[in-house]
Amino acid sequence: MRQATPIKRAAVKSATPKNRLETPLAQTGYSKEDFNRKVQETAYHLYIARGCANGYDVEDWLAAEQIVKGQ
Repeated sequence: MRQATPIKRAAVKSATPKNRLETPLAQTGYSKEDFNRKVQETAYHLYIARGCANGYDVEDWLAAEQIVKGQ
């Protein structure tokens, strides 16, 4: 019986993009829980600043992530 060729882990690993939150979290100095809490608070403040208009939750969350990351 013929054995399967082993997968080269280095090639697979290098082709896989890093988690998009790894680098910004390392740069902010926040733990994942603290980062999410700060983003949640910031998104809430954006919601309040908009006059509590519904339907902008995703936009508020993404904007809050950028604010917390400092970008």
